[in-house]
Amino acid sequence: MITKEQIATLSEEALAGSDRFLVEVKVKPNNVVEVYIDSDTDVNIDHCAELSRYINEKLDRDIEDYELTVFSWGLSGALKMDRQLQKYVGKDVEAKTKEQGKLQGKLVSFDDGKVEIAPAPKKSSKKKPVEEQPNLILERKKVEIKPVIVF
Repeated sequence: MITKEQIATLSEEALAGSDRFLVEVKVKPNNVVEVYIDSDTDVNIDHCAELSRYINEKLDRDIEDYELTVFSWGLSGALKMDRQLQKYVGKDVEAKTKEQGKLQGKLVSFDDGKVEIAPAPKKSSKKKPVEEQPNLILERKKVEIKPVIVF
């Protein structure tokens, strides 16, 4: 059976020397393998195909039958790694916690234990001026952060 560790090792070998990096490996029943990668700049379909070819060259389908798909992490997944968070410092994100629900704002900073987010300004009305909200300091383990595109 193919293992996560085996695929992770092959992925990291293939990505070494590039600005792309491994985010997650999933090995599902019946050897359905999903590899998720991200980059400091961008990930395109050619990058995914290149990694897929590398892994396929290193594994023997005659010994182990498997299905392999390589994905770009994309905008739908939560940011898991420091390297991903660093890319979004100063950019719009959505933070989700059990206590406060979903909120949008700019990622100000992060460290091992905390994440700082400047909440998006509330809309003002003619009767009531907008009050500036203080930055939120959230426990990193208790918050899910996703990139957001604001129109």
